[in-house]
Amino acid sequence: MKKIAAFIVLMLSFVTVISCDKTKEEDKETKETYSSGKVSVLVEESVVPIFEDIVTVFKSVYTEAEIEIIPATENKILKMIYEDSTRLAVLPKKLDEKEVNHFKGKVAPVETPFAKDAIIFIANKTAADSLIKYEDVVAFIKEQKKDKEKVFVFDNINSSLVRQFRNDAGVTDMSTNVYFFPTTAEVIAYVAKNKNAVGVVGINWLMQPDKNIDALKKDIKTLSVFNKKENKYFKASQSTIADGTYPLVREIYILDLQGKMGLGRGIASFAAGDKGQRIVLKSGLLPVTLPPREVIVNNQ
Repeated sequence: MKKIAAFIVLMLSFVTVISCDKTKEEDKETKETYSSGKVSVLVEESVVPIFEDIVTVFKSVYTEAEIEIIPATENKILKMIYEDSTRLAVLPKKLDEKEVNHFKGKVAPVETPFAKDAIIFIANKTAADSLIKYEDVVAFIKEQKKDKEKVFVFDNINSSLVRQFRNDAGVTDMSTNVYFFPTTAEVIAYVAKNKNAVGVVGINWLMQPDKNIDALKKDIKTLSVFNKKENKYFKASQSTIADGTYPLVREIYILDLQGKMGLGRGIASFAAGDKGQRIVLKSGLLPVTLPPREVIVNNQ
């Protein structure tokens, strides 16, 4: 009997050791820190390219970090963070008061701006117009008469761009002269083939085009937008975004709802830091803080 009891104790000890080792192994695999671990980030579709650049360099520096980028519409991102289905997101806007109030009593959202983007209008290369006024676009969106001469083309109907234009136009249903496509790439492709179309996109996609978009750039042009204060038209560029002469600028934020100093906070800190801001500068967008430049003076 004593031998059986001793055998049982020995087996239980053996199982306990295996369980502890397995737990330690699982903890090692799932442990998340400022620079390691695995996270998924929902990224608003119109600003995917710049965040991809940030993540690529981040992962090259911190090799134990696994970051999955999931393109999504603004509506989907907000819905998922409300439902606590995601803890990290990238949006080309700051949460408004109503959205922030949703998190009262919960984990407070940490919003980190890291780049300034521009909303631009693109047209077919053969189109006569090269200038556009934002207020004319807003008025056009309200108009319900069918216009065969011009159509405006947006990315997904639930995108941040559509939300902004709807709000400014004060409408729920946009004009029948407004078309929607699932992605920015499809908007650009449509404009490249139709001389009566004006596309509305984030400049990020033209500054950092993939192979398909790069091939289409020869068939489109960017329109200059009227600035009321200056009484002039300006094209979007780093300089006109920086000095405020281009009138349609928005900031891009990393939204962290992890409630801890985890990988999300590490990515945000990296993006807003010197290395991240240099990546933004190189991309053609405007950094939130301009990286310092070293000047070497030779006295000889």
